[in-house]
Amino acid sequence: MSEQEFQAKVLSELHALRTDVESIRTDVESLRTDVEKLQTDVAKLQMDVAKLQTDVSDLSKQVKAQEYKFEVYQRGSEAMVRMATTIIIAAASVVVLANLSPAITALVTAIAHQGS
Repeated sequence: MSEQEFQAKVLSELHALRTDVESIRTDVESLRTDVEKLQTDVAKLQMDVAKLQTDVSDLSKQVKAQEYKFEVYQRGSEAMVRMATTIIIAAASVVVLANLSPAITALVTAIAHQGS
């Protein structure tokens, strides 16, 4: 092999090596870009998770508020039913006693006249 052939071969190998190094640099840059995109995506996911946690916390507070309102409504309804029952019994008593009063008066008057 002559000196010129040797130099040409060395230059060819160096050129191939340079091409390989440039290809590796391109691949490394591509990987860096991909890693940066992944970091951005992870940051977005973290923000989304934080927002979801806040939303779940807000929903939990709203459910507790609704449960409290339902309990208050339930206690109020029970008290209203007791009051309505008392009013119905009192009204029925007045109606029954009002109808019995003349009959009792007549019975007492008849017994009193029989004994005289």
